[in-house]
Amino acid sequence: MDRKVILLADVKGVGRKNDVVNVSVGYAANYLLPQRLAVDATPDRVAALAKRNLALSKEKGVAFALAQELAEKLKGQSVTVQAKATPQGHLYGAVAADDIAAAVHAQLGLVIDRKSFALDEPIKTLGTYTVSVKLNPQVITSITVTVTENP
Repeated sequence: MDRKVILLADVKGVGRKNDVVNVSVGYAANYLLPQRLAVDATPDRVAALAKRNLALSKEKGVAFALAQELAEKLKGQSVTVQAKATPQGHLYGAVAADDIAAAVHAQLGLVIDRKSFALDEPIKTLGTYTVSVKLNPQVITSITVTVTENP
């Protein structure tokens, strides 16, 4: 005998949040429901979940379109970051994603979260670098960052 439930959180081996799944009656009654990991899948709840999923998919579509538009604006752009450096070209500090985000905002007028810039490690020498910008899981572009010495 199975019981149909809607998961309120990811449950390993069962499903992800907002999935409608069939589980054994005992598992639902003794674990999922008391731990508030699931609720019974009544017709009203299933209909409300479908409505919410439709709204979320529309929001994701809008976010994807905005990310693509921003990627087009960033494509081929370059920004310059000034930093103090030694005569050999090594920076006293480092240029991190925060610095690049601030430069993009100041020079291009675009606000991009610092977490979107993919730096394996901070930039520690003068020069020109290509930095990936992940605006959305499906939308990735790159910009050129030139690090120059602060006069």
